[in-house]
Amino acid sequence: MYWYKSFNPIPMRTCFYSFLSYILCIIYFSCGDLDKQSKDLAQETIEINGQTYTLKKNVTVTNAVKSIKPNKPEIIFHELRDEQRNMAMAYLPLPDNWKIKDQVDTDGVVAIAPNNIKVYGERSNNFVFSQLPGFNQMILNQGEQVKPLKNINQLIKEDFTPLFEKDGFKLIKQYALPNQKAYDENYEQFVFKPVPMQKTFEVMAAEWEHTNGTMSLVVIRQYISYTQEACYWGYRVSGIEAPKAHFESAKTNYLYTLANTKFNPQWLQTCYMEDAQTSARMNRIHEDRMMQLRAEGQAIIERGKAHSAMVDNNHKKWMDAHLERENIANPTNGQTYQVDAGSKEYWMNSSNEYISSNNVLYDPNMDKAVNTELWTKMTINN
Repeated sequence: MYWYKSFNPIPMRTCFYSFLSYILCIIYFSCGDLDKQSKDLAQETIEINGQTYTLKKNVTVTNAVKSIKPNKPEIIFHELRDEQRNMAMAYLPLPDNWKIKDQVDTDGVVAIAPNNIKVYGERSNNFVFSQLPGFNQMILNQGEQVKPLKNINQLIKEDFTPLFEKDGFKLIKQYALPNQKAYDENYEQFVFKPVPMQKTFEVMAAEWEHTNGTMSLVVIRQYISYTQEACYWGYRVSGIEAPKAHFESAKTNYLYTLANTKFNPQWLQTCYMEDAQTSARMNRIHEDRMMQLRAEGQAIIERGKAHSAMVDNNHKKWMDAHLERENIANPTNGQTYQVDAGSKEYWMNSSNEYISSNNVLYDPNMDKAVNTELWTKMTINN
């Protein structure tokens, strides 16, 4: 499908995505549910909508446990494993005639069902936008996308509609998915964050009809996150395609799967701890580098101060010589003064008034004209 290829594929991520990330990113856990599901998994059971389903040991994706509901389609729970950690990531409920593909094809189809029903994996677009001068250019230089924030309705109107229309689709209706929004908000609390951040979510579904009668359901999950520097935002899209006659049942099954996928809480905790350790390690590297930079900066400052002091001292000597100034000091307290140069002796009173003389025998304390106060003989600092 042309529109599907217009988005970026979700890369394999260590803790958060598998090739079925279109489903695994949506989950709801409360603190109470986490403990409860830990017990459920220990007993190899899962509770959904008030009913308990049993999981057999060592089940494979193609041989998952079956649960029969009277007068309802048969549901199979597929165990999705994290091979790197050798543990179950989640349990995915699907109709028994929906088949997960071993490999995602070039069109992005991850599962198929009878009556030409196709399930598409998740694609994404991520953007940054800032009001700070030079910040957006820095982001562009890093190979990221820069784009002002759009709300989810703007996205459907301005971004999605042209893509779908070019592929022969017409928008039939769009509507919010509040349950999926709640899942995203609650799942977020189990994702490690190195710093506090303000993050919001919106989720909408859009239904499209092709000129050949094919229907498509696209689930759009937008996130918006703010920092002091910029707004980081983006969206993920996934969905199904089915003939019009089978679209409603396919849509119901697909949304049911999104709402009832159950994560392994031990897997979530493992991912959280790994991300926390990685963040701490990166912070240590960053702090070490910052300490090194601060030390280098302080050394530069000290060298600058020493150079400035040397320049200032040389400049002062030069000015003193050209302005014929002399430095003198009070021998009783060490206080220094500047006076006009050229005299052999200097006497100073308590008012910082001085008498200069070339007569080494002159003492103002013996001079009746000025001996009403005490005069101190100063030393000349060469």
